[in-house]
Amino acid sequence: MLKRIYIDNYKSLVNFEVSLNEINLFLGVNGSGKSAVFEILKKIKNFIIREKKISSLFSFDDLTRWQSSFIQTFEIDIEIKGETYHYKLHVEHDERGEKVLIRDESLYRDNQLLLEFNNEDAELFLDDDAEGQLYPLSWSRSALAFFQPGKGNQKFTRFKEWFENLMVIQIVPPLMIEESPKEETQPSYHFENFTSWYRYISQDQGLAFQVMTELKEVLPGFEYFKFEATGKNHRLLKAYFNVEGENRTIGYNFGELSDGQRMLIALYSLLNFTCTATEFPYTICLDEPENFLALPEIQPWLVSFYDHCMQGDIQSLLISHHPELINYLMASPVGYWFEHHSNRPTRVKSIMEDEKDGLPISELIARGWLNV
Repeated sequence: MLKRIYIDNYKSLVNFEVSLNEINLFLGVNGSGKSAVFEILKKIKNFIIREKKISSLFSFDDLTRWQSSFIQTFEIDIEIKGETYHYKLHVEHDERGEKVLIRDESLYRDNQLLLEFNNEDAELFLDDDAEGQLYPLSWSRSALAFFQPGKGNQKFTRFKEWFENLMVIQIVPPLMIEESPKEETQPSYHFENFTSWYRYISQDQGLAFQVMTELKEVLPGFEYFKFEATGKNHRLLKAYFNVEGENRTIGYNFGELSDGQRMLIALYSLLNFTCTATEFPYTICLDEPENFLALPEIQPWLVSFYDHCMQGDIQSLLISHHPELINYLMASPVGYWFEHHSNRPTRVKSIMEDEKDGLPISELIARGWLNV
């Protein structure tokens, strides 16, 4: 489970730190830094797992404008099977914004060093704490991406596997592509590749049946999905709905469905898939899941999502502006209020439902009474 995030010198996030629980709701006005936290998690995953170059992820323009430092600091603490992993990355820019490099990168497990990279050499410490061989590496890529799983580095490997189970998503139904050229194991940020991802997860027939069963309860007339071949490898996703009073169904291309229907399909597919994790729970960062939906449409999903989080099946970080969603989630102290003023650092504090005179949190936000 993701336990802590520290960010310094990234946009409005200066000496920023937040500790996290099973379910976490990020609240605050636009531009207060909520999405920037999600951006960093996505960048770190791409850096470690997708082997992206540091120059493609961290821009000179993302430095905090009112500071003179050219060094950015990122720290992530994760708990895996009772062990705490501490990851730290320093990114350094030159004064002209023409070059960016890894100043140093390190990974600790329960305060014991697992990996250290100092811009010249990387050293991986094996599970028996014996020092490994030094490797000269480029300053442009993560040392964690360089080392592959092996018999002696299972603890290091476990940390990378956790990052595979991190999803940072903002679902935008109009961007979803209805036709799939191939299966894809990971959803894209805006879920443009939903059809290809669903094609992959539907290979588990039990999971596909569970998704369709739940959708029957929330999508009027829905019966089932079916892939239709449109080429050698291309598949078109179709949704079939019954005809009221008749014993037949009509199929619609996925792109013909409404934005709200596609949003519900994506949310239920995502929830059911992530709850199937066997090694350790998924961590889902979801930006405004209520978009394109009325409250009665999202409420059943929200109840199920909340229950799975509290049971430890998944961990979630949510960004929302919807009053009813905020009030529902604030039944437990899971809220964090982000406050930011022009050319000032973002500050965050934990908030609770009964913070002021018993008023709902959404009402406190509307009145401007939540201040750090």
